[in-house]
Amino acid sequence: MQDNSNHVIDMHCHVGLLGDEFPQWGQFSDSYRKELVYKIFLLYAGIKESEVSDKTIRARTEEILGAAKLDHIVCLALDPVYHPDGQRMLNLSNFWVDNDYILDLQRTIGDKIMLGASVHPYDVEFEARVKKYVDKGAVLLKWLPSSQQINLGDDIIRRRLRFLATCRDGEALPLLLHTGPEYAIPSTDERTFTYDFLSWSFWDGFRNFFRSKKWHVPDLTKVHRNLRTGLQAGATIIFAHCGLPYFAPNIFKKLLEHSDFKTVRQFLNDYPANGSRKGRCFADVSACATPFRESYFQDIRDLPAESLLFGSDFPTPVFELSADLKEVWQDFKAVLGGDFKRIIIPEDNLLDVNLHELRHAFPGHPMFTNFGKLVDRHNAPTEVPVT
Repeated sequence: MQDNSNHVIDMHCHVGLLGDEFPQWGQFSDSYRKELVYKIFLLYAGIKESEVSDKTIRARTEEILGAAKLDHIVCLALDPVYHPDGQRMLNLSNFWVDNDYILDLQRTIGDKIMLGASVHPYDVEFEARVKKYVDKGAVLLKWLPSSQQINLGDDIIRRRLRFLATCRDGEALPLLLHTGPEYAIPSTDERTFTYDFLSWSFWDGFRNFFRSKKWHVPDLTKVHRNLRTGLQAGATIIFAHCGLPYFAPNIFKKLLEHSDFKTVRQFLNDYPANGSRKGRCFADVSACATPFRESYFQDIRDLPAESLLFGSDFPTPVFELSADLKEVWQDFKAVLGGDFKRIIIPEDNLLDVNLHELRHAFPGHPMFTNFGKLVDRHNAPTEVPVT
């Protein structure tokens, strides 16, 4: 068994497909392809919009992931929307990626790729499908409630979390749960934007009052009851992005944008990474190497170090926050030469840039190897008592 305890693992990396050649493995909806965020992702992935196809996306994905100077990369699947009655609803899915596509990337690139599986909690075959992908090496399960239209207050969430608490031969399969505002993969139903929220403030209600299409107001009592019931059964939950706002700097967060950071911090304190309360909570720092989220770096440093996990959220934009005068001058000369993308897009492999920036901001921090230790803990063989 491979020892991952000292490996640097990017545990939050997205991949996708247009759906023209491999429609069984994923798709971008027509409406999603009109979104600005889709065009930004193509720009950062280095793919021209006029040349988008499954072949070009796959080739570029293999090039970027294969060249990245990381020990492992967890590539995330994303199940399509399911109706609460269990019906698969591709027509309500702006973006979905099949688990088998990640496994195919793994066959091509090698064991550098780890499977971040996704199985929708409303799927009546949830337990069988989760077990299938656990047997194929899944290291976590991904839910993005707003995009997948998962109401965390539904009773079924408790049952799903209890199952995840022991589904790896008695050990938990970690749940990577998106928290806070979500802009990368918008829902086909605007009301579900708040399905990712773990808190609800006066300012959330104020903003919602003036919306023509009102957001769903989360039932926080039920949401927290479900999460804590799962944790008390032994579940492991990873809160993506520490629940941070994306655009609002620290000083204006309450006024400009929703934040779940305070709630995530409470969960980390209540369910420590050492498992002293059976269930365990973590938070990842993916999509944090940005000018606005840089203002939260000290808050992140104050979180329990053993509870933080390193990730990128590729192809979400990453910025060279630590660029010195020489690098700025090189970028400036490139822009003068007509390479205008260099104004915002780093020249090097974006996964490596993200690693460099976070190492610069958090030197010596255990976040970079914490996920390897988590994987090893869950992969450890069960001891057979000597008789």
